[in-house]
Amino acid sequence: MAYTGGMATAPTAVSLPPSLAPLISPYLSAADQEMVAQAYALAAQAHAGFFRHDGSPYIEHVTAVAAQLAHWHAPAPVLAAGLLHDIRKEKYAAGVTLAEVTAVLGSEVAQLVDNVSRLGRLGAPYTADYPHSVQDRMAQVAAQLPWVALMLQRSPLAVVIKIADKLHNFESLAVLPVERQTNFANGVMSIFAPFAERLGMRIAKRQLEDHAFAVLQPALFADLQRRYPETARQTAAQPIIDRLQAAFTAHSFPVQLFARHRSLFDMHRLEAVAQKEILLHLADPIIIICPDEAACYQALGAVHALWPPQPGQIWDYIAAPRPNGYRGLHTRVHLDEGEWLSVVIRDGQMDVVAENGVTAVWRGISIELQSPFPAWQEPPAGKIGVLTPIGDFISLPVGATPVDFAYAIHMGLGHQCTGALVNGKQVTLDQPLENGDVVRILTSVANVGPSPEWLNFAKTARARSAIRRWLKAQKPQHAAESGWQKVDETLRPAGLTLSAPNVMNRLTAIARQLGFESRDALFLAAGLNQVDLGRLLRLMQETAENGDDSTPLHATIVSLAEADMSQRLAACCRPAPPDAIVGYVTKSGVLSIHRANCHKVRHLGPLIQAEWPLVDSQPRAEIQLLALDRPGLVRDVSQIMADADINMTSFHADRLADGSARIVLGLGEIPRWRLDRLVAQLESIAQVRQVERRAPTLSGQLMHDSVLARHFENPYTLRPVSGAGFYGRRRELRELINNLRDVRPGEAVLLWGPRRIGKTSLLLEFQQRVMASQDYVLVFLDMQRLSGRSTTIFIRDILRAVAQAIGHPEVTPRINRLRRDPLGYFRSFLDNNPHLRDKHIVLIIDEFQLLPHLTEEEVTLADINHTFRSLIQHRGGLSIIFSGGGVLDSLLKQPDASFMLEVARYQKVDCLDEPAARQLIVEPAQRVAYTPTAVDNLLTLTARHPYYLQWLCGELMARADREERQVIADEHVERLLTEWLPEQGEQFFNHLWGSSAGLTRPQQFLSKLALVTMAGGAAETMSLAEMENSLSGVLVDTPHLWYVLQDLAQMDTVMAVGERYAIKMPLFRRWLQANYTLDRVLKERTRGS
Repeated sequence: MAYTGGMATAPTAVSLPPSLAPLISPYLSAADQEMVAQAYALAAQAHAGFFRHDGSPYIEHVTAVAAQLAHWHAPAPVLAAGLLHDIRKEKYAAGVTLAEVTAVLGSEVAQLVDNVSRLGRLGAPYTADYPHSVQDRMAQVAAQLPWVALMLQRSPLAVVIKIADKLHNFESLAVLPVERQTNFANGVMSIFAPFAERLGMRIAKRQLEDHAFAVLQPALFADLQRRYPETARQTAAQPIIDRLQAAFTAHSFPVQLFARHRSLFDMHRLEAVAQKEILLHLADPIIIICPDEAACYQALGAVHALWPPQPGQIWDYIAAPRPNGYRGLHTRVHLDEGEWLSVVIRDGQMDVVAENGVTAVWRGISIELQSPFPAWQEPPAGKIGVLTPIGDFISLPVGATPVDFAYAIHMGLGHQCTGALVNGKQVTLDQPLENGDVVRILTSVANVGPSPEWLNFAKTARARSAIRRWLKAQKPQHAAESGWQKVDETLRPAGLTLSAPNVMNRLTAIARQLGFESRDALFLAAGLNQVDLGRLLRLMQETAENGDDSTPLHATIVSLAEADMSQRLAACCRPAPPDAIVGYVTKSGVLSIHRANCHKVRHLGPLIQAEWPLVDSQPRAEIQLLALDRPGLVRDVSQIMADADINMTSFHADRLADGSARIVLGLGEIPRWRLDRLVAQLESIAQVRQVERRAPTLSGQLMHDSVLARHFENPYTLRPVSGAGFYGRRRELRELINNLRDVRPGEAVLLWGPRRIGKTSLLLEFQQRVMASQDYVLVFLDMQRLSGRSTTIFIRDILRAVAQAIGHPEVTPRINRLRRDPLGYFRSFLDNNPHLRDKHIVLIIDEFQLLPHLTEEEVTLADINHTFRSLIQHRGGLSIIFSGGGVLDSLLKQPDASFMLEVARYQKVDCLDEPAARQLIVEPAQRVAYTPTAVDNLLTLTARHPYYLQWLCGELMARADREERQVIADEHVERLLTEWLPEQGEQFFNHLWGSSAGLTRPQQFLSKLALVTMAGGAAETMSLAEMENSLSGVLVDTPHLWYVLQDLAQMDTVMAVGERYAIKMPLFRRWLQANYTLDRVLKERTRGS
């Protein structure tokens, strides 16, 4: 195919430079080589007379980019776009337009060039207006990320060209000022290296990360180069390769074996996880290339025959590929004491895809094996297609708004929605979205929840249904007030005012006619847009004309589909309370109510379940409320009782062994609907965990228990402790102190582990130890307390804590100056405070995964975190300790801290060792003695988990006090498990299946399925196949179930025993057996969906 030029000045015969021609001639046809030559001629014309910062002609840069693409075997259009990717940079090109590119090379090349130019907005390092500060840089990046997401969807090849561009830019980066080098490397590390991973280009990802790492941490990079030279690593791994080769050769099994060198950035992360230097022969994974997929599994068995696998460390990415298309088998095997080797098994095509990703198709890999990156598809008629910031495609109806988008992602995201960015610009929530928009939802956990007004512009049934459910459950008063206003606005023009008694009487009768239990229920439904206001007006006018103010009998319809249909009582059987009744939909669309035994409905169908409204009163009631003990709790409960004007016969409050508060309310006669409303109001109180109705006869025993409990203070607590109440953790404490001492500039420390394992207690003890030194200023921030505050107030609280820590609380930050320039004032406060000279600030952010819950005000979270990164890199005297509970992979993906966590030292907090756990049981109990078998039983039941040890021991101590015993024996422990444990709510256990560990709801559902299946099994351990067999009646994705089991193992909820799994804590297993069945889990999923 010939390509003819469309410019008068285009040369008719061109030649390629020597650096490019030999690379493309082996795999491109003559016609394709001519196309690349034409592109080179255009590039040479555009860049003639322009030079780079290192003095080289600019044409050499674009030629080098094309050469990199040729190494990847890029086709002619991509090579042409690589040569022309910078022609739109006015500082380095002139004289060639996109129209001329289209005329010479076609629209495909021109579109690629345009797309690469758009990606250049993320910060080409040599433009005149390149931002000079990290804050400006990241602000520019954040503003352009929507374009990147769109480009990843529409033109991944443009991203490939940009990756090649970045790789060559590193070669001349040294001529730039240090700050600009750092900015460039930060952008590559946080943006383009993840893009390469998303495209499956692992070779390019390793190169980008190492180049950026060398710029950001030059001393550390040089140290790693010295300690892990490639030749030494290859030599060290050769005996392992030889042994494997001999084993495969003995069985006539053809394989290729080699050690694939990790990048030095990967070696740094590996060291951080292991907290020690890696042995040279274990530094690189051993790669086994097999003839085909089936042989991969045979090879896995052969490897395990040589060396036993590490429990829970076998990953099958062939059956369940990664999102970027990666496939292969991974295992870790035990070579020697404390030595674990990583082995990766693939066939040849898998290996090409694993290393080259989206570009593997250029090397002859069939398209179905290529990394499955979604192509842009125009949505069908009546629909629009919009994108998430990470490039996921969401289909919505025409006219949909950001609210519809939020609920399409997740119901929780919709409920927390406070605003939206569309293509980087903030918009109102009612603005219709357009095809191709990139939408980012702004959220807050403060004042969370949808507004009734959202129902006026939400388009999708999913969004409208979720909004209604939330308003009905969480803000019925707000919705009812909105409904009252809508009804009033409908009736008032017809001369019907809601303040008139006769109007309200008629409205009550019509509410029941329409299927509502009361007039208030009608107002609530109107506020939820579930009432036809036009029909309501007509009925009110007809009732006024007929002078009918009577209140007819009306049935309550159980089925929501028929709840608002017109009703009539059948004349054949004349039903009336307390007759059992059913409904039948007539041909005219009216719901006819019959007695259940009426002969006319025996052969009709389908019948609708119905019942008479409940109007009886419950003679006496008692409500028990469990909540976190906090100041103002009793006041809040008392205020609700006063506002409800309910006769309260008793009020009792006490503190339980776990540190929570229990309030028991004795009530007089109260209608059932008022009791329901009161329970809902009490549940809305902050930090209330449970509200339940109880038999009134229990209050006397509760009061008796609490009176006895007041005589003795329970020594066990579920709250974080330090000092005398802190047991064990000496190794973890020493490790944390060493991490603080040895941390390198730019590094942070990540303290992680299962929820309620004692991380905060460890930090509090650490705080006491560090505070004893005059060289440190320790600042402790609990994000659970700060969640929902603004970013400006967050900075102010840090500075206040600094002032408090240095003993000068009068040196408080000035809020007015802080609001004008939060980060500038922050730096100035630290730099100019004389009390901070020669001091090392240690900033501890506990529950850091709640950082995104801050409301961005005056300054963004990205700005704050990049300021922190800059300070710990360049200022010195500042260290950051992140602490979070859950799965490590989820914690590392926190968007507002991930760039610091990439180079963090990881430290996991586990259950107590046995001596410390025994100490925790025995030492606090000065007035009672545990028998040795009781202590052993408690250690086994809790698997030495400190939270559950304190929980059980606290209740055992309370019972011993009540029964005036001085001994706690085995029988007392068993009685506690039999009588008390089954009654405990799931709030004590729900974190064990991932409710607060970053697991999604589908993942939590799978977690519950796996746990309930294991708890119900006859044996204590269960294989994945046995779980599948037990769940044969449930649609379960096996690879996803396997992944969830790995997360549960990381959370220490389950343990892997070879290829089998077991619930780690027998206490949790017994609670599940008493409280959860497979049917309950399935019903919870149905209700949640």
